[in-house]
Amino acid sequence: MLLLPSRRSEIVALFVTVLAAVLLLLFGEEQADTPTASTATRKLDLMANPRLVLDIEDALVSDLNPARPDAKGLDYERCARLHNYLVAYGWMAYHQRSPEDLAELLARPKYFERQRDDSEISRGRLDAGLISYLESIIMPIPNEGLSYWVSDVAVMPADELFFIEENGLDGKERIVILYGSWSEHGGHSVGLVYDQQRHQVAMTLCQENIESVSPVDEHLDMWFPLETMLTNWIYMLRIGKVTAGPQRVWGDEDRSGTTAADQLGPWMWQPYSLAQVDSAVAAIEKLSAAIEARMPPDSLLHVVPDTPLLTHVDLDAASVPRDCFIRSVLTKVRTPRFKRIAPGLEVPHDATKFVAQQQFIALQVARNEEGNEIIPSVFIFAAADKRRTIGFNKEIRRTFVTANDLQTNIPYKDGQPVLAGLYSELIRRGEGDIAEEGFRLLLPFGLRSNYNEDQSAVKQSDGSLVDAGSYTQLFQFGAFHPFGGEWRAQRLEKLMDRWRELVESGIWSVGTDGVQGSIDVFADAEVGAWRHYWIEPE
Repeated sequence: MLLLPSRRSEIVALFVTVLAAVLLLLFGEEQADTPTASTATRKLDLMANPRLVLDIEDALVSDLNPARPDAKGLDYERCARLHNYLVAYGWMAYHQRSPEDLAELLARPKYFERQRDDSEISRGRLDAGLISYLESIIMPIPNEGLSYWVSDVAVMPADELFFIEENGLDGKERIVILYGSWSEHGGHSVGLVYDQQRHQVAMTLCQENIESVSPVDEHLDMWFPLETMLTNWIYMLRIGKVTAGPQRVWGDEDRSGTTAADQLGPWMWQPYSLAQVDSAVAAIEKLSAAIEARMPPDSLLHVVPDTPLLTHVDLDAASVPRDCFIRSVLTKVRTPRFKRIAPGLEVPHDATKFVAQQQFIALQVARNEEGNEIIPSVFIFAAADKRRTIGFNKEIRRTFVTANDLQTNIPYKDGQPVLAGLYSELIRRGEGDIAEEGFRLLLPFGLRSNYNEDQSAVKQSDGSLVDAGSYTQLFQFGAFHPFGGEWRAQRLEKLMDRWRELVESGIWSVGTDGVQGSIDVFADAEVGAWRHYWIEPE
């Protein structure tokens, strides 16, 4: 009997499924890392319908769909789907191709089918799950990369870089560089490293990052399943913080400074995204709701329902740039019905006062030497006590004005009083790895002035100690970002979430004006309560 092509494909798929199931029964769990029936079937499906590369919703990590426990090894099929999605997404955007063209990408040689580089680890020294992963992934085209952080599949030994780690594997490297970082991120490049013993990864852009993830046993919160890392990179695409597109030709576009900060292959790091505006607004409003729910009803301020905290007219008067993250937030968030949003920090109900107390708006007309726009720090929540100031100093200069210590034409003098409070992040559009959605909390006192280094010392999200005497590092991330990046400011959304937790847990009390206490409450971080003033890494 003559079989139609579709019928023949079904029988072949069924045969592969049965054969894989029989092999699994014969060889047991010791062969659990070999391709499964579903893997073989999926490969056939991909060749028939390349668009399935983009179907990854059930592979993304979430609370309802968690990553595999590391004890079970690398979830290579799930990870390969996420990897292939990223390669396909970047390839289509860079070359302006459609999903129908993905068969061309699927036909590219796999990792073990290409000519091997002498620096790469041989197949026999790799974990079985990692071998299966490399056999399943689409190789990125050179200079196009997998994300804004990593450029190529490297598979190089890294035990010499992680020399303090014990290797319990027989005849295998423990730490392998799986993806190399873009050289544009700086010297001493490393990349995404894979621990073959624990089946987890860490993002070390450069050798200097290794101390943030090693010894492994002391930095477990900086290591993740590979599917978690890949999901994060996809999430950054979906919220628009990272975008992908064709190579930009600078001479053909307006260098207004409002375009992406940087492009590596197809990947572009944006100053901020509209989704981040919406999530920050939602976080502020949840904090406001938590405070209002704990106030005596008759003490709530009377405001016009659903009116924004500040209008565009107010922000124009304050010379806040028209196109920036903090303007979008302040003109969308509803007006809180209280005076104090945090200990000693006031809500700007008086627009005239808000305009008058701006500290760093003078920078808004400035551009750096490349012609890129500078978005200055906007003073959001000022200290209620106007006597709480700090003399202008090197830390304030570097945080709010310029990192160039040799620059002389700045409108501030050493010792000039600067009012304490919460500021938006200063950014220079045109630089990589920037966070316009970030913040800086300027305190009227230095942290760790006694150089305390014990377990109670104030820490940043990456586990590093706050610099001794720092006025601006409370609630900040630190130098190392576990999903990619260095020194980027913490997001305003995360700060609002943390403050809400402090209110809801009762650590911060609420009275008739809102959150009670002076700005000195933040000094509790110095007396054993540092975890209350610390934001978990993500």
